Amino acid sequence: MVAPLASAEPPQKVFETNCSACHAVDQKLVGPSLIEIAGIYGKDQKGFLAWCMKPGHKRPDAIEMPSMAHLGTPTLTELHAWILKTTSGKKEKATKGEFIEPPPKDGPQIQRIFLPDSSPAAIAVALPGKISYCFDAAECRLRYVWTGGFIDGAPYWKGNGSSQATITGNVVYRETTAAIGTGKSPTSAAPKFLGYSVKDGLPTFRYVREGVRYTETIHALSDGSGIEREFTTDASVPLTLTPPARGTLQSSTGGLTVPADHAKSFTLTSRWK
Repeated sequence: MVAPLASAEPPQKVFETNCSACHAVDQKLVGPSLIEIAGIYGKDQKGFLAWCMKPGHKRPDAIEMPSMAHLGTPTLTELHAWILKTTSGKKEKATKGEFIEPPPKDGPQIQRIFLPDSSPAAIAVALPGKISYCFDAAECRLRYVWTGGFIDGAPYWKGNGSSQATITGNVVYRETTAAIGTGKSPTSAAPKFLGYSVKDGLPTFRYVREGVRYTETIHALSDGSGIEREFTTDASVPLTLTPPARGTLQSSTGGLTVPADHAKSFTLTSRWK
């Protein structure tokens, strides 16, 4: 789900960076708890490694897990041992469908969960300043931004994944299609999500769309008027902006086109004030 980690990374750090958005030690989140995983693969290290390398879709009400092959066999082997040690003697807690509290003011929060107006592969991210957004990992694009609170996961947890969480705020910015692209007619190739890395609590999404490989990192503007989106690409052609359905969009290069000589690295600023 993220860029490769050094083999010196301790297993707990590997878990926090790669897995904690979907898995908890003693409670089901988007994916099963580590206690349940230990029960399935405790005596089957090879099975654990095989699943991490090439996961399938066992549970119809769950988002398919992305491959962890980038971590490598040694790191995954250490992670397996750490899971068994961490869960030893612990019991799984029942999911109560409690409100997911907003993150502290000095730190973001990431949740993989079903959200309104998105595919099932939604990722909810809360930023400092009570600004949150929905990133659709199936379409590889920002869906919308809301302000106020974060999310209420009770409908999702109580429905065992068959219902959507609700946002606890007001949508202030919305896009009906990808904000940036080649401007060419859509191809038959669907967007491909390559996962995300986390630094200082913020995710950097990696994906391929229209044959162009992107990274995208989203920050809240300090005045609370919008978000700044940092992009890198391998594009060798100009990229075109698509105005949002609600709010405004501006590139660091000006206008509605990012010239080919600036397409490797640029920013987009989305505002609602």
